[in-house]
Amino acid sequence: MPRYHNIGIVHHGLLAEAGELARSLTSTYKDGRDWWLATQSDLHEREEELEGSDLIITIGGDGTILRGAHVAAARDIPVLGVNMGRVGFMSDIEAKDALEEVGWYLEGNARIERRFMLNATTSSDDSKLIHALNDVTVARGAVLRVIEVSTVVDGVHLATYRGDGVVVSTATGSTGYSLALGGPVMDPTSRDFLVKPIATHMSQFGGAILQSSSKVELTVQAENDATLNADGFIDRPLSAGETVTITQAGDYVSFLRRKPPAEFWGELSRRLGLRKGSLKNSRRRRI
Repeated sequence: MPRYHNIGIVHHGLLAEAGELARSLTSTYKDGRDWWLATQSDLHEREEELEGSDLIITIGGDGTILRGAHVAAARDIPVLGVNMGRVGFMSDIEAKDALEEVGWYLEGNARIERRFMLNATTSSDDSKLIHALNDVTVARGAVLRVIEVSTVVDGVHLATYRGDGVVVSTATGSTGYSLALGGPVMDPTSRDFLVKPIATHMSQFGGAILQSSSKVELTVQAENDATLNADGFIDRPLSAGETVTITQAGDYVSFLRRKPPAEFWGELSRRLGLRKGSLKNSRRRRI
């Protein structure tokens, strides 16, 4: 496995402790390595540093990881997530352990896990490709009215959902918005993806898991405008009648991992408080 020498740290700009940890890491592991630091907001200014990087470390919550992952995927740079958020499904290290544990990853001991992304285009501009590691959502805009979204899979009409919209989620995103909507959790390395309606009369419908070769077309059929959102930070306005086409074309983000793949399920139950004797359950017993 490769050792890492040219490393960028993307940290949450509004969390002082994230910046402090970033500087501490560069000081602790400075020998024989080149470091650069950026916040989420100034990451786009780091083109030159990105081109020479062999690892990106993110410090923050899921939003920080997603922004770092987008720039890393385009350059095939692996990502190591340090969690300062709440659940942190994509992270591999907790912030309190980072100073002690990061060195193990820098020496090339970790395995690389690929997480596949979605590609989306709109009928108004099909030349502009939008990538998503978590999900692509077509939802109502500023007007607080329901919208209708016609959902077509591989040319076959699945349903027309009337409600707040539809989310199309990757396996990685199945632990995010989709899970909050009652959807299933998928193996994180799967290339398959999930379609789930948002706040409709069919909200209890668990959704449809589609094979990686599928194509989903979401068409806004209501009079009101809607919004396309990818990964929580990419937004595009959608007009009535506009179609969003979503595929899984093989783009991926590489994450550094310490534990074997099967440990994902143990981490899932721990983070969600599903294990008997977990922290969450033990707190409930004391209340």
